[in-house]
Amino acid sequence: MLDLKELLNTNSFLMIDKPTSKKMVFDKICIKAFEKYNIEKNLLLNNLIKREKIGATSIGNGIAIPHVQSSKIFKPSCIVAILSKGLDFDALDNNPVDLVVFLILPEVSKSENLQILAQVSRLLRNSDITDKLRGCKSEESAFAIISQHLKDKAA
Repeated sequence: MLDLKELLNTNSFLMIDKPTSKKMVFDKICIKAFEKYNIEKNLLLNNLIKREKIGATSIGNGIAIPHVQSSKIFKPSCIVAILSKGLDFDALDNNPVDLVVFLILPEVSKSENLQILAQVSRLLRNSDITDKLRGCKSEESAFAIISQHLKDKAA
């Protein structure tokens, strides 16, 4: 099974200053995914918008986990976006979202995809982690926070 340590690297983080809309956030995330993982931006954006129409991907407490599954994606990837201010993401708890973990998943392994989603969900239930992420000023510091947590958990 894929571990979060394998999914996250220094390219996985994105700081978004003064976000104006959910679409703008998704657009920036898809551009980053294209630049870092060479995954076609429109493939991601179109699938992301389709997925959001099914139902909001916010899980509460200012966190959203939008995800895309496609047969054109061969390796799981992830972009963690930290927004400088919260945005309306149609959350069930009505809280604005300021942490977005975008999962880019191959369609072939549905059970592994669910396990990845569960790992991310467990990580983000830790308020110590989410509080630290919200205080980050750089992508490097966000990566360091999660890396250290995963290292400590493994020890």
